[in-house]
Amino acid sequence: MLKRNLTGLAAGLALSVTASVAGARDLAFAVFVPAASPTVQEIYQPWVDWFNAEAADDDVQISLFAGGTLGRNPLAQAQMVADGVADLALTVPSYTPGVFPDFDMFELPGFATNVREGSLAALELFQEGHLNGYEDYYVVAMYSSGAYMVHTREPVNSVDDLAGLRIRAGGQIQTAVIEALGGVPTSMSAGEMAEAIDRGLLDGALTDASVARTFRVADVATNHFDANLGVLVFTIVMNRGVYESLPDSVKELLAQSGQFIADRQIESYSAAIASNIDAWEADAAHTVVALSDADRAEIAARVQPVIDQVSAAATPGLIDAYVAKLEDIRSR
Repeated sequence: MLKRNLTGLAAGLALSVTASVAGARDLAFAVFVPAASPTVQEIYQPWVDWFNAEAADDDVQISLFAGGTLGRNPLAQAQMVADGVADLALTVPSYTPGVFPDFDMFELPGFATNVREGSLAALELFQEGHLNGYEDYYVVAMYSSGAYMVHTREPVNSVDDLAGLRIRAGGQIQTAVIEALGGVPTSMSAGEMAEAIDRGLLDGALTDASVARTFRVADVATNHFDANLGVLVFTIVMNRGVYESLPDSVKELLAQSGQFIADRQIESYSAAIASNIDAWEADAAHTVVALSDADRAEIAARVQPVIDQVSAAATPGLIDAYVAKLEDIRSR
């Protein structure tokens, strides 16, 4: 009896979050990261608050369900939207290898160097029709992490020092890049990185500076090789049918949301990364090594086969469009 009741409650929740109540539309936004995370507090919640204030006259609002309330598996978020469990969800294209090949290029070394470049490039290339893969959804936002660094227990002063090191990889492109640089990629969740490094099961991890602090990697891996090894793209997608059912005025708010979210990501996340790196540089227990011109050239040569593979799987001409977009962003 208890099991049947709990099942009924779960089903009721799934139905209630997408249902209209007294004529109003309450749209469920599923986020798998914790409610207390800076991303929720500084980006998602402010966006929801802005949207709800602007859409009040249309009786449409978004309710944020953080911490995996509607589903914890990061790989299942887009399917939750397709199935109607949520109306919107945070997704990561690289978490489902082969499904969104156009997005693999963002994780390539030597292209986007920071949050601003990655976020604006992803958003604008999508808006201009260069990025394929989300045709079944309405894409509300795209933005990126900061550039990947290698955080290790022992000092890494050049790319050659990566040889044989066991480095946590977060997907097929990171795996290919680590292998190309002579490291040994190891797959595990972000939450397992710090303990694995502390226990000697890993030598380091490939993350940006904010993730390294959030997941306590920097507590046990105090050497930071600023190697510019790509960025991670995030998307917020909406059920296409739900989008089509909304008033035009609300659709216009959704059209404005991509820039709203990208701007907040650039402002808040860039500041967090800069603060972390400044703190490490000022702390004698940490070392931060910048990429030399020789290492930059060596990394480019070693990962060229990975770039060729990604380019072959992506929409023709996409890499060239990406390079041109980055040049345009840097000139602004």
